[in-house]
Amino acid sequence: MELTEKELQVEFNKDFYQPDYLSKFKINGRKRQSDIAAIIPTYNRCPFDRESKNYKYNPLAVCISALLLQKSSIKEIIIVDDASTDHTKEVVDDFEKEAYATKGVKIKYFRNEKRMGSSISRNIGAKHASTKYLFFLDDDCAPTPYLTFISSIVIKKLEADDENFSVLILPVYDRASIPRESQSVADLTKSFFKIVSKSAHFNAIPEEYIEIKNEFLNKGLKILKPLKVYQSWGHFIVQRDKYLDVEGFPDFATWPNKTGEEQEFACRLIENAYTLYYLPDPKASSFHGSYGSQVNMDFLGDDWLSMITKGNLSLVEYSKLCNEGIMSGNRVSDEEYFYSKIIASFCILYKRNTKEAINWAKKTYQKYVVENKPYWSKRQSKSSVTSTQRREELWYKAITDGLRLLLKTERRKMYKLEKIVESFKSKDQIEDLQEKSFFDLLIALFNKENK
Repeated sequence: MELTEKELQVEFNKDFYQPDYLSKFKINGRKRQSDIAAIIPTYNRCPFDRESKNYKYNPLAVCISALLLQKSSIKEIIIVDDASTDHTKEVVDDFEKEAYATKGVKIKYFRNEKRMGSSISRNIGAKHASTKYLFFLDDDCAPTPYLTFISSIVIKKLEADDENFSVLILPVYDRASIPRESQSVADLTKSFFKIVSKSAHFNAIPEEYIEIKNEFLNKGLKILKPLKVYQSWGHFIVQRDKYLDVEGFPDFATWPNKTGEEQEFACRLIENAYTLYYLPDPKASSFHGSYGSQVNMDFLGDDWLSMITKGNLSLVEYSKLCNEGIMSGNRVSDEEYFYSKIIASFCILYKRNTKEAINWAKKTYQKYVVENKPYWSKRQSKSSVTSTQRREELWYKAITDGLRLLLKTERRKMYKLEKIVESFKSKDQIEDLQEKSFFDLLIALFNKENK
């Protein structure tokens, strides 16, 4: 049974959950640099100019500031500007020299000439990274100071125990520094292909960890145990070679705000026998401003950013500005959001499990259209789209557009394969191919396709 917010707050009063818990181990004085590049796709997240008193609270500025406060410093910060029209370049310029001079951190800035979306922007960032690991995060996140230090310890352990390890998913809390919810281990480790009515929330603490006690990977530093999972979202550290091996994030996601791109990426990893883990430790989390989302959430937890910066930056003040912020980044209207959730989930499922995709579509129609319950969103008991007819239109458009997209993708693959086969014939290689086994032929076709 999920714990109430009040019960969770009592639990999180324990010292080992606090962002600065590791400061007692005097890690601060050690000179460390992790082999990690932080990759941040961004779009219009710097609305305040240099003359504004809120300039330092531009979401991207807060994100960079928090990255530069890491006790195990980031090696690179790669910012991919998705054709912003605000003060993004000014903010990056103001950080660039100081970051390298004071922290030895390189800031690399790339700008898309037109909007490409976060999926392609992330792939651009990964291409320009020179590190072993890639840390993907949103441009309105603020990582806790020991995130990279703790993550490095956990990753080293996972690599030793699991040769297929690829991704460490990290918690991110909306306008909070502690979780607002709990989930059972069963729900957190649920396969995406059997999501039924509940998907994993990687902003939750496992209920069993609180009930059983002492679920630690490292008892000395009180680092919680990671869980092997089968879903993902956009806040994680990944081995760069395995990221490239599965060709990164998808470029086929044509729906608004690209929701589902992280899950498509997770499916690619799982299909290649790579493993993913979730580290539910608040000490290795990020505060998420959810900039421009009018959810009216009061800040929850300790304002660790204010403590570290001696009041220069505050998560409490930042939360207020995020609530008042304009719609930007990948944030879209409610109608576009519901459309995106339906088409993305349907396409990802259909590519792997047709029967489950059809069942999912039926359940979605019943819950969303008939009962007006967007069951994939825990925070909403009812959809904001009040017209049944309009909800049905959105559902129908999402499913039909999804089928068209899938058909177009398959046709493109078949066309490409036909061209490859034709190229073999045109070069009089029939005799040679006849001598090959069927397996050899497939290998030959694969190698030619990937040249």
